[in-house]
Amino acid sequence: MKKIFSILFILLFIIIGCDNSSGPDSSITSGETTINTLEENNKFSGFSFAQGGKIELPNEKNIDPDILLLVLRNEDGDVRGVCFCSSNDKKTGFLLLEQKNDSASALNYYNNLIEIPDTNYSNYATLVIVDKYQILAVKTADDKYGKILILNADVYTYPDNPLRCYGEARFKWMYQPNGSRIFK
Repeated sequence: MKKIFSILFILLFIIIGCDNSSGPDSSITSGETTINTLEENNKFSGFSFAQGGKIELPNEKNIDPDILLLVLRNEDGDVRGVCFCSSNDKKTGFLLLEQKNDSASALNYYNNLIEIPDTNYSNYATLVIVDKYQILAVKTADDKYGKILILNADVYTYPDNPLRCYGEARFKWMYQPNGSRIFK
């Protein structure tokens, strides 16, 4: 009996150990996420629709994010704000759909946004300055669609070094993994 259990255990271990999948495995299609530009232990964060949220970079599975966050400065070095951008390997596009003045009207617009407009991909920018209460349409590099409501987007200075800063954005998101522009 002990021998049978040992063999079954070894077979189970081999079967589980043979899973080489490195692609997206998340079934999460909506949520709320915060990403920032802080670097901790030589890693920083990005956002992946297919993974269902924030991911660390670099990562073991070499998954590229759909969205990276940057602090944008003008030519004089003054901070202009934070922006979403496409990662090097991806060509994620962003389209500003609406900017509201308060959270209630922004949430109402976001919740009632059932369909992303049918527009040419060239209308989507690969870099967009984000501000709270903006609603964005997102087209991923693999032709999937998402929508985002920016809840907060700020630049903060480090207490020990006011010349250094980092950006942070908190947002609601919804993703359509089948490529449809319609959200239900």
